[in-house]
Amino acid sequence: MKRIADLIVRHKQLLLIALLTATLVAGSTVNRKRLEAEALLTSLPVDRSTSALAVAAYVDERAAAHERDVAALTALIQQSDMDERTRQDAADTLQDIVHSRECQQALEDALSATALAPCAAVVSGGSVTIVTAKNAITPEDSALVLALAQAHAGVAPEDVRILTAD
Repeated sequence: MKRIADLIVRHKQLLLIALLTATLVAGSTVNRKRLEAEALLTSLPVDRSTSALAVAAYVDERAAAHERDVAALTALIQQSDMDERTRQDAADTLQDIVHSRECQQALEDALSATALAPCAAVVSGGSVTIVTAKNAITPEDSALVLALAQAHAGVAPEDVRILTAD
């Protein structure tokens, strides 16, 4: 028992660093899983009262949340006292968020010139969801959405959902 106590005393700093590193890695993993779970539970303004104003409000709210996420991840990446793994995880998450946002914006810009406008695009986990304030869409509208989702987000037709006001 004394031998173990001596070992702990001699390597106290090393043990504390190892414990801190394990805690940071666990925290980073939990945070990443939380962010992924939140992405799957994205709240979309889709019910009987969906309108152009609701879609616009959702797009504005999403943009504000995007800015907050980018700022938080950028601050985490710039913290020199964080371990490299945590900073790399934050950088990877930031890159994923920025890429998804770019795809969403390109898709929304392309759709804004169509009969589906106003609409919002959500790109997450290899799928695309289009929310439109229209009550119904035509087969031509569907074909257009599928083509644009492939072109702007690289998403296959089976991974595209279109939600209307009805």
